[in-house]
Amino acid sequence: DDGFAEKLSNWAESIRKTYLDGGCDEIISTRRLVHIVKAFGIFEDKLMAINLCIARFDEETKTSFLDLYTKHDETVDVDSEVEASDATIDFTPFQ
Repeated sequence: DDGFAEKLSNWAESIRKTYLDGGCDEIISTRRLVHIVKAFGIFEDKLMAINLCIARFDEETKTSFLDLYTKHDETVDVDSEVEASDATIDFTPFQ
């Protein structure tokens, strides 16, 4: 997706500005953006990549970050992809 990197950087910039203004307690680091891009390369699903890489945040923060991303990328709809993002990935080694 050609515009994904630009949308991600705009999204992260919005979060960083909000953080500097005291509107939130967390930011999206450049390292996290790189992880999102790598996850997108693997799964080819924007929301899955973002969900996997913001999993460390509390539920309120994750929800607000995802909501803000949908404002930057009109091609994604969090509500229609809730089932996909709620799917768990089993990392248990084979026995």
